[in-house]
Amino acid sequence: MKGKDTRWRIRAVFITLILLLVCAIILSIGYGKGMDEIIRGFTTREEFGFVLRKIRIPRTIIALLIGGSLSICGATLQSILRNSLAEPYTLGISAGASLGITISVILGVNSLFGIFVNPVMGFLGAMGSTSVVYILSRKRLFDPGAIVLFGIVVSLVFSSLVFLMFSLMDPDRMQGVILWLMGDLSGLENELVFFYVPAFLIPAFILFFFTRELDILSLGSEKAQYLGVKPQRAYKVFFILTSILTGLCVSAAGIIGFVGLIVPHILRAVLNTGNRHLMYASYMGGASFLVFSDVFSRYILYPVELPVGVVTGIIGGVILLVLLIKRQ
Repeated sequence: MKGKDTRWRIRAVFITLILLLVCAIILSIGYGKGMDEIIRGFTTREEFGFVLRKIRIPRTIIALLIGGSLSICGATLQSILRNSLAEPYTLGISAGASLGITISVILGVNSLFGIFVNPVMGFLGAMGSTSVVYILSRKRLFDPGAIVLFGIVVSLVFSSLVFLMFSLMDPDRMQGVILWLMGDLSGLENELVFFYVPAFLIPAFILFFFTRELDILSLGSEKAQYLGVKPQRAYKVFFILTSILTGLCVSAAGIIGFVGLIVPHILRAVLNTGNRHLMYASYMGGASFLVFSDVFSRYILYPVELPVGVVTGIIGGVILLVLLIKRQ
């Protein structure tokens, strides 16, 4: 009877997430318009058709990819670190990406080499900070507490370097970097969408195939080794995949916090199952959450547009506070 109740609960959660995802997409691409206008906008060359194809649809796609990726990265890190409050930025990934982007802006290399430079520099910075955390953690046999501690230290060091560069930066260039650091989806070039779609989906699909290893690693390194999983190799694979995804997220839209913490944290409690269901649910939940947050950031103070990272930070912070009070 208990197993039957669990199956019905999982089905109910997935049906709810699918409906939320569909509603989020329709709201994002068609806010203020009727369904007939939205359908006509795909074929017409009128003003709304141009806005739909060139602005709203690319922005919605990127929001879906970033939200889903951050959420499954959070689910992965919460499993391997055995910490329900871990998130993608625990390893200092965001600070490394911020440093890479800041260096790119200061040197002005984007004006010399085109629109792909900033994403590449952000990605390289993210991988650099993660590599430092990985090397340091390796000496402690990937102890979860040590990984979190090293991640915090690396994040502080890299963030301090970013602020050091701010003090040396041309004030005219600072505004764009600060907006990007707050998490912003409005500045992404449409040409980059075709690059980001496969770049996001390939590492995500790979993570979906390692849910069994995640379940075993969540039991601890000693038990994982006893059950046939080599912890060091598995940690390395998960570090690389989560770093790639989070580095892509930060390079595309800046620092968008709390998505990778709140969504998998709530779904883990609701589903109460292994990582196989959690990963798929987290991807849909994170994608829906970020798209809804983006719509909110666009229209709550219209015509002024808020950075989506500010919105997710406020909403996620309030939800986390409520969860902590309830746990207490």
